[in-house]
Amino acid sequence: MSEHTCDVLILGGGPAGSTAATLLCENGFTVTVLERENFPRFHVGESLLPHSLPLFDRLGVHEEVKALPHTRVKPGAFFATADGSKVVEYRFAEAFPPAIPHAYQVRRDEFDALLLSRAQRAGAKVLHGWEALTPQWEGKRLTGMWVRDAEGQQHLFRFRAFLDASGQKAFLATRMGWRFPYPKHKKVAAVSHFRGVWLPPGEGSGNITIVLTKAGWFWFIPFADDTVSVGAVLDVAFWQAQGKAPQEVFQRAVEETPEAARRLANASPILPFSAIQNLSYRVTKLAGDGFCLIGDAAGFLDPIFSTGVFIATTTAASAAEDVTEALHRHGRIDAADLAPTVSLTRSLQKTFFSFIRSYYDQDFLPFFFNPRPVLQIPAAIVSLLAADVLRPGRRLVAARFRLLQLLAAGQKLGRLLGKPLVPPLD
Repeated sequence: MSEHTCDVLILGGGPAGSTAATLLCENGFTVTVLERENFPRFHVGESLLPHSLPLFDRLGVHEEVKALPHTRVKPGAFFATADGSKVVEYRFAEAFPPAIPHAYQVRRDEFDALLLSRAQRAGAKVLHGWEALTPQWEGKRLTGMWVRDAEGQQHLFRFRAFLDASGQKAFLATRMGWRFPYPKHKKVAAVSHFRGVWLPPGEGSGNITIVLTKAGWFWFIPFADDTVSVGAVLDVAFWQAQGKAPQEVFQRAVEETPEAARRLANASPILPFSAIQNLSYRVTKLAGDGFCLIGDAAGFLDPIFSTGVFIATTTAASAAEDVTEALHRHGRIDAADLAPTVSLTRSLQKTFFSFIRSYYDQDFLPFFFNPRPVLQIPAAIVSLLAADVLRPGRRLVAARFRLLQLLAAGQKLGRLLGKPLVPPLD
């Protein structure tokens, strides 16, 4: 056993951990990042949002992200019904001004490796193949972490702050019993990369496309070489009813979804299928004396609007600011010091989770697929899809979206009475 010390120990080298590490190193702290996997490695969540780009500028990686081999400009998003009879496009340029008119589709093996390399250039020590084992507490304060290195030897790390950026593994929340599933939103994803997928012509070929299906939805995310990430997010009940391997469950969902079948008619997978389980969970405790949970480690509901990287990097930047201020002020991290990050995380979760739940509401979808240009509701939807949720004026965006939710409530009542406000989607 050996003992190590650092100002900040970060668990996880994904976008949240890398962002926090870069900013903390630039503020003069010693930072160690533990990453169980060796980069580059496969990961889903390849579709980015426009309002991530200012943070990329802040980190100094924007041009590098654009130059990655598979990066493709993403002008907006298509949403399609299962039979393809209804398709709506939301373009980021049509958000409330000043709009950021595009984002990027990225291969996460390249993107995550770039961000982690940026953290190393800033001075972070990155230990690949190392994993956390047991937190060490002094009362309610987290002061150390037992870890295992790539050779199986155990070490004790002592630190002034610990940031859990372990993604959906949610190490600390799982270990401490703070993680709970959403019982009414149990989803599983089957995913691969394909060649030969049909893509729409023109500028929209760079859009993400979301296709509804009876048991969930599909994503289609195109890269610069015209390969496409395709995933099926399905109800656990549907998956269990099949009782088969991910590829077979995926194919069954394709067979039940004419629009997905049309796009994949001449396509073939170029990667083995992966299954991603336990997609939705909440975390009841996000911070305490000496620690903070960021990104997916603080909770996750659904990837439908590609909010994962945005929430991860945004909460990571906030936590880095809180830790910097607290360590400069009194040399330690108390729970109260992390209140801004906790508040931000809860606010982002509330905003996006409300949007996600609406998309699973059969009475909301007719309005989403037929956005009427009243009260600037289409612009409000685009602004939410672009993650424009931090600037002044966001309450007006939220108010317009709540109006859409009220219309959905009216639609439900009308449907039950046999007089829906608008024709329901099939």
